[in-house]
Amino acid sequence: MSKGHRLFFALVPDDAVRARVTRLQKELDVSGRPARPHQFHVTLAFLGMQRAELIPEIVDIAAGLEFRPCRIVMDEVGSFKRTGVLWLGASETPQVLAEFQHSLVSALLAAEIGYDRKPWRFHLTLYRKMRKRPVIMDPVAIEWRLKGFSLIESVGVKNGVEYHEIGHWDAMP
Repeated sequence: MSKGHRLFFALVPDDAVRARVTRLQKELDVSGRPARPHQFHVTLAFLGMQRAELIPEIVDIAAGLEFRPCRIVMDEVGSFKRTGVLWLGASETPQVLAEFQHSLVSALLAAEIGYDRKPWRFHLTLYRKMRKRPVIMDPVAIEWRLKGFSLIESVGVKNGVEYHEIGHWDAMP
């Protein structure tokens, strides 16, 4: 039996967005474990552990989807209190992005590929194991032009996890 692979589909920021989010992260007065900038992402669908034999089928599913470019403004900071996660999100998700995320999970469901069925919310993790929320802060508005999506494997290593991109699909022109 082959080893499992912990997979997820995600939006990965470009260097300019990553730099702006990193500046915001450093400005926050938070006690917790900061997410590493090279790992910033927004999960579209978390697939969890999948058999290696399924990866080609998962890649084919992604290749069959049409991702249209869009723009989102990350303008709110929130938290998942139970898990101690501080995140950067968007007060408005573009309809085209919400429709894409729905088509992605629908395709996974049709192919009987397991995924986390919790309701989806656009968010980028800034901190984990947060013990102290940030004090009142200035308004945030980081614009991100979404130009594609990726399939990523999360691999456990000595000091946490590493992310390895398995595939990337650019937005349709």
